[in-house]
Amino acid sequence: MKHLLLFRHAKSSWVNMDLLDFDRPLNERGMQAAQNMANYLSQHLPLPDVILCSTAHRTRQTLSALLQVYAHPVDIALRRCLYHASEAVLIDEIAKVGTPDVLMLIGHNPGLEVCAHLLCGTGDEKLRADLASKFPTAACVHLTFDISDWAEVKQTKGTLADFIKPRALDVD
Repeated sequence: MKHLLLFRHAKSSWVNMDLLDFDRPLNERGMQAAQNMANYLSQHLPLPDVILCSTAHRTRQTLSALLQVYAHPVDIALRRCLYHASEAVLIDEIAKVGTPDVLMLIGHNPGLEVCAHLLCGTGDEKLRADLASKFPTAACVHLTFDISDWAEVKQTKGTLADFIKPRALDVD
């Protein structure tokens, strides 16, 4: 059984309009959401063996929040090609990973959302309807696949195991 976690970067800042989109950081709300999600994901979802992350500033900051709470060894690959990648590029990058059991991809919409829809074949109807309505910043999709190698992801559809949105977390 393989687990794929598609994690959209947290909310970015538009304060400095002189910055290129690639260089935009997370805003305060995004930093908090990234931390809250990192805490939740580390306690409730399988821990990733490999993380593929876009090299954009906001995705690297989202990754940083995860690394503050993950205490296990994880291989991290920063990939420029994931910046605003299409779903086809995302699926190709996933297919190249090999055999790790748990893979996380940190990226951007609309590619990440379209990728989630393409790879989601079955799962809880309420979760699927929720995913179909919106994939907000800092949300994470958990898909499972009955495959032995990520190269097979191209020929199969996953099962939606969970869809976590930061606003749904109970944070005191």
